[in-house]
Amino acid sequence: MTAEADARKAQGRYEGAIPLLKRALALYENVLGTNHPTVAKALSSLAVLYREQGDYAQAEQLHRRALAMREKALGPDHPVVAASLNDLSVLYRTRGDYAQAESLAERALALREKALGPDHPDVAQSLATLAVLCGDKGDYARSESLHLRALAIREDALGEGHPDVALSLNDLAALYRAKRDYAQAELLSERALAIQERAFPPDHPAVALALNNVAVLYGKRGDYARAEPMHQRALAIQRKVLSPDHPHVAQTFHFLASLYLDKGDYARAEALSERALAIRQKALGPSHPDVAQSLSNLAALYIAQSRIDEAVKTAGLATDIQDRNAAAVLATGSEDQKRSYMSTLVDQTHLDIALHIQHAPATLDAARLALTVLFRRKGRVLDAMTGNFASLRLSRDPGDGALIARLTSVYSQLAAEVSRGPQNAPPAQYRERLAALEQQREALEAEVGERSAAFRAEQRPVILPDVQAAIPEGAALVEIAQYRPYHLRPDTRSGHWGAPRYVAYVLGPGGDPAFTDLGEAAPLEAAVDALRRALADHDLTHDPRPAARDLDRLLMEPVRELLGDTRWVFLSLDGPLHLVPFGALVDEEGQYLVERYLFSYLTTGRDLLRFEDRMAASREPPLILANPAFDESSAPSAPDATHRGVRSIDMVTQRLLPLQGTTAEARTIAAFFPESRVLLGARATEEAVKAVQGPLLLHLATHGFFLPEQPLPAALLTTPGHRPTLAELAALRQRENPLLRSGIALAGFNRRRSGSDDGVLTALETAGIDLHGTRLVVLSTCESGLGEATSGEGVYGLRRALTMAGSETQVMSLWQVDSGRTRELMQAYYQRLAGGAGRSQAMRDVQLAMRANPSTAHPNLWASFIVSGDWRRMETQVRSPEAVKVAMGPRGCACEQTGGEPHARGAWLAALLGLLVAARRRRSLRA
Repeated sequence: MTAEADARKAQGRYEGAIPLLKRALALYENVLGTNHPTVAKALSSLAVLYREQGDYAQAEQLHRRALAMREKALGPDHPVVAASLNDLSVLYRTRGDYAQAESLAERALALREKALGPDHPDVAQSLATLAVLCGDKGDYARSESLHLRALAIREDALGEGHPDVALSLNDLAALYRAKRDYAQAELLSERALAIQERAFPPDHPAVALALNNVAVLYGKRGDYARAEPMHQRALAIQRKVLSPDHPHVAQTFHFLASLYLDKGDYARAEALSERALAIRQKALGPSHPDVAQSLSNLAALYIAQSRIDEAVKTAGLATDIQDRNAAAVLATGSEDQKRSYMSTLVDQTHLDIALHIQHAPATLDAARLALTVLFRRKGRVLDAMTGNFASLRLSRDPGDGALIARLTSVYSQLAAEVSRGPQNAPPAQYRERLAALEQQREALEAEVGERSAAFRAEQRPVILPDVQAAIPEGAALVEIAQYRPYHLRPDTRSGHWGAPRYVAYVLGPGGDPAFTDLGEAAPLEAAVDALRRALADHDLTHDPRPAARDLDRLLMEPVRELLGDTRWVFLSLDGPLHLVPFGALVDEEGQYLVERYLFSYLTTGRDLLRFEDRMAASREPPLILANPAFDESSAPSAPDATHRGVRSIDMVTQRLLPLQGTTAEARTIAAFFPESRVLLGARATEEAVKAVQGPLLLHLATHGFFLPEQPLPAALLTTPGHRPTLAELAALRQRENPLLRSGIALAGFNRRRSGSDDGVLTALETAGIDLHGTRLVVLSTCESGLGEATSGEGVYGLRRALTMAGSETQVMSLWQVDSGRTRELMQAYYQRLAGGAGRSQAMRDVQLAMRANPSTAHPNLWASFIVSGDWRRMETQVRSPEAVKVAMGPRGCACEQTGGEPHARGAWLAALLGLLVAARRRRSLRA
């Protein structure tokens, strides 16, 4: 009976195989007992058949029973146990439960590699299972490396014509299709189809799968005449051998519906889309990712038919399903894994926005959907990481604290390796060290996510009315996002998606949202670059106003029409717009916007809800560090010029000069906080910063750096006779974390002594510091606000790291700053805080005063610093000292070691007088 059942299974005749296996199972149980390994094997085979038929509940029950029997009879580490784990992983992945599926796949792979060796075909099966999961979650680099390894094992062990090789080829093709590498995907799919057609009967389900994969790719390049009959042939096979409500049948309906949609045959597309949706809802449940896919396809169809109300409703349902699933996925995993998963949702985000902007600009529900998806998804990974850290920081379980300590230690070791470079170690050895540390980081971040998930109550999705209720009276939120237009008819290069554009939504404390399309991203981002270069130019004879006006014309002039009389603006930005000080833009009347508006910078409008929650209490007094002793001993030996740190070249060779003038700055700031600790010289160490536990204030006056991305040096990647594999190259590129390319210099920087505390505090290390309860972080350094600006996730640099660490508000600079002016600006800023001004308003008041003073009127001097995060006044009163004396002195920056010139006291008195003028001009701005 089992032989006949296996024969029918091999032919794809699953319904005929199930009764035979059930009879064999009953016979085995009567003869051998209910706990015999042969019974477990029959249970597992039967479970696979039920899974192939779409009966997932029955399949899970049988797989679980087989697993329990095998673990009891053979022990938990037996390779047969790994087979059950792999089967369960495939089942959970099919049902959309990625977390359980990945855990089981990882365990199965580890067992098989240990028991069978790295090159066994069963190992290849587990590699393929895990690779498909990684692809589902958007981790394409890891997915590709796992697929390639599985393919190599199968080709070597089984031969290039084996059906399992075709499985790997199909999986790789699906991955390349997801990456929009259609040419490579088509080559692999055609090869897989040829193998399957030789290996199986013409009506086998595996042939249907291969036919669909090739047909989809023909459709992508517009060859509908070849694609349609292949889909139809696949459907005929599936209808013959599978139940009519099997998910594979629904998938073929979905493919055909997409093809008819692209051809403009909307009636057939709608009928098939609805059938696919009905099957998936029944077989997979209402919240499965495939259900969201069908709903999204229907929404696109309704857009094409101008059925706007149905399109908005259906797109909203798809978005809701994705957001519910995202909450589960983001609760675990490393930051890289979270980012990868969120990247899989980008198309739906763009569709929601494009539906409103292009196809339904006058439909209020469409505007609400677009704005809601931005509230839910912008900065989502940052929120998840911040929540993970916060949950464990506030936990009373000693194990949670130990886990955070281990993770921060790995952050430090990784930063130290990159900052020092390979030194005298061979490149291969350096690669291995980096790889080991990166693997530890990934594993520990994933463990943090898993442990923290138990402490976080499930939160309901963010909705627009909640955000609107959090906007203060007299203010408005401007939510700017990049999106790609959706074209009804695809082209062979970019499919349905057009060139990136920007949109701005404006939402007040009451009323409906308004919007303006800001146009294509390319010219706007070019204007951003031009303005940033003009503002950072230290030649004050150069006038940045033309560049500031050009960007304002593209960016804020359209928004002003929507703001009306509002003068208090919350800015949630996207991409390189994060690097623009909006106060330095110039309006049509030649006026800097700082004179018209109070700007408060947010990562996302969702931040307004976070600031409404009760914040953690500060646990330590303010900490102020300045004038670090960069040279603690004799100069270091000359660095190895051949083997430098990956991309972070400057951190290996750079030497910094003392910052004597910052000592006066530290003492000036300390006068505002009587309980503060001041660490200078040799005491201004990396260790001291890492040891803090929620100080009220953290003020760092030192050198800052941001190193732009550079090409990977070939000398680091290769050794003689070694050609890097695709997996190695992918791993090395992943390892170039942008949080390792920004940071600050502290005591011992010029020595780069061994160990993790080397005088370089990178943004990655900063993320592991405990700043929960810290009301304000001020980085009185160069370029501390810079980083790698990404669409949807903000700036990967110190700004992001300080938020992850738990701080409420960050004050940072966007270009190299003049030392003397910075010291004066900081003194005035704290003076305004002491007077009760909010954290954003205090900076605006200082900038207005400097703008009013001819000696500081150039925006290079007053516009560099921005305030991000909580804008409100600090709960703890900042003391206003009776007299603060400021000793002038030089300060350099990480890129220039020339200090600022001293300034006349009279000039600063004029600036203070300007503060009084600014206070009168504030109208009704609230802080």
